[in-house]
Amino acid sequence: MPLKFNILGNLYKSLIGSILDYSFPCLNSLSETSVKKLEVIQNSAVRSILKLKYDTPSNILHHEAFNKLKLLTISNRLCELSERYIRARLSNSVPLVLRLVEEYKAGFESRYIEYPTPLCNCYLTISSFFPESSKT
Repeated sequence: MPLKFNILGNLYKSLIGSILDYSFPCLNSLSETSVKKLEVIQNSAVRSILKLKYDTPSNILHHEAFNKLKLLTISNRLCELSERYIRARLSNSVPLVLRLVEEYKAGFESRYIEYPTPLCNCYLTISSFFPESSKT
């Protein structure tokens, strides 16, 4: 009796995903080409699990992997883990950093930004994790 794709997906996440998750600080220092090589290996595993043809386009493969297995690409997973780490570090940050973030937030919210910089995007991502009660 063949294993169902959700069981194989859970097996992949348990065996391979956990290694990637625990080593994300090291993997973040890899070059983009090295991460792409890891994604090629992940794509092969997903094709095998979901029984997709070899010529299935990557965008469809990633869509199916997320919808059926709840599996992100390696680069997206590394980004998600980095954001979680930064949020956790900033939420326990020193009062000076919190004050600077609040000042930046006040300045940021007072103007419209047509072309946000990466710093603005980072702020938008983490701003919901700062308590509103910390305003002075």
